[in-house]
Amino acid sequence: MDTVRTAVVFVHGLLERRPMDNFDDFARTVLPSDEDHWAYYPQPVEITDSYEARRYVVPTAGVELYEYDSSFLMTSSRYAGFMAALARVFLRRPRHVPDQLFGIWRAAWLAVLVPLAVLVVLFVVGGYFLHTGVAGWIVGLATSVVVLTIGLAVLRAAPRALTRSFLTTGFVNVARYFDLMAPESHAARRAIRGGLVDLLHTLHQGRYARIVLVGHGIGGYIAYDALTTLWEETHELRAAPAESPDGLGSLASLESAADGLAGEGTLDDFQAAQFALWQDLRMQGNPWRITDFVTVGTTMALADLFIGRPGIFSGLSRSDNRRRELFDRLTRRGVVVRCPPRSEALPVNAVEPGPASFSSGDSAVLGAQSPFAVTRWTNLWFPVHRGSIRGDWFGGVLRPLFGPGIREIAVTGNLPERLRPGAAQNQYFKRPDRDAEGDVAFHLREVLALDNYSGIDTSMTAPEPDPATVGRVVYRSWQRSM
Repeated sequence: MDTVRTAVVFVHGLLERRPMDNFDDFARTVLPSDEDHWAYYPQPVEITDSYEARRYVVPTAGVELYEYDSSFLMTSSRYAGFMAALARVFLRRPRHVPDQLFGIWRAAWLAVLVPLAVLVVLFVVGGYFLHTGVAGWIVGLATSVVVLTIGLAVLRAAPRALTRSFLTTGFVNVARYFDLMAPESHAARRAIRGGLVDLLHTLHQGRYARIVLVGHGIGGYIAYDALTTLWEETHELRAAPAESPDGLGSLASLESAADGLAGEGTLDDFQAAQFALWQDLRMQGNPWRITDFVTVGTTMALADLFIGRPGIFSGLSRSDNRRRELFDRLTRRGVVVRCPPRSEALPVNAVEPGPASFSSGDSAVLGAQSPFAVTRWTNLWFPVHRGSIRGDWFGGVLRPLFGPGIREIAVTGNLPERLRPGAAQNQYFKRPDRDAEGDVAFHLREVLALDNYSGIDTSMTAPEPDPATVGRVVYRSWQRSM
């Protein structure tokens, strides 16, 4: 069998980094080394308008790595939306705080409340001494010294805190991307997503048999937005009906496996059915080539807070169901798609899930909400034990929000540096240990399967999609990222 040509698109969320800084670390993590070393070479990226970026090519394996850099498109203010997002996270009752944030939530409140309590005690003690006849200037001087000392310590620590990874490459980037109030944030978000859609669309026209999309941090949601948008534009494309008289033969098996996830069905069966349906879709003439979507330490674990946008003080109420209700409403409206997909047969106002049905009326065409009927989703993150501050504060389990069809992998860091408080988000691709079975490199290489991917028959020739067989024509804007 001929070599399968694979394109891997890496989307990172560290918007303050220079192009290719993280890309180098990612390449060293996912490509073999030592005795199985692959030599890879830089090549220009003709399909984008970036003069700084390059792609990495492994000629012997048919693998090409692309980085999608969106930092130059983030034109909104550095701290746009920051205060509102911060309030949603920290103005919450303890039991309403997500596990990965509880440790830093507690530390932040202690940092605020302890100095306030000290000041209150000082004023009470000062009042007592005044009442006993001690000179007022002595009490005032002592109190002023203490207050100024605390104030100077806070002022000295604040700039350092603002430059740590927790704010600059994590929370701040999330707040900027999801700031819905500022017009410049809306324009930046549209340009960022549109640029990635155009890149993926171009790769689909190329020589690749398979495309893998990897999103890190907020890049996970950027990649998710682009993937779902591209699917909406291509899901109806197919060859003339006579070319594929049997339609999607494995669709019924996938729908049965999706229903089985709520019972005794296994995730392995579901993902096998996804790949089988993807092959049917390609034989039918659809150009979709994305077989796998991988998220690494993605902030999508907090999507019900950042996307659902509950009231700022809603976390102080007795029940915290509001944020989940708002997020589920977005799912019913089609703004959020799940894995497995929500049944295409369900109307918007249907709350209870129904039997899986992923076709759009025509059994030969998957619906607009069903990209994860044919694309497998894997999620990796450094876990945080509730109350601890070691681990990734933003990554976490996605299945409660995005569906039980996601393969979840909680990665244990093999080096203490990876789990330093506030630093884990930046450490997924640092110092990879490819020989350690539980390391990020091990799991990524297993999912990407770049060195031994036998799932695709390269002799398979799919007919060209015929836009005339669909009821509408999608007009693309090639200036989206401008």
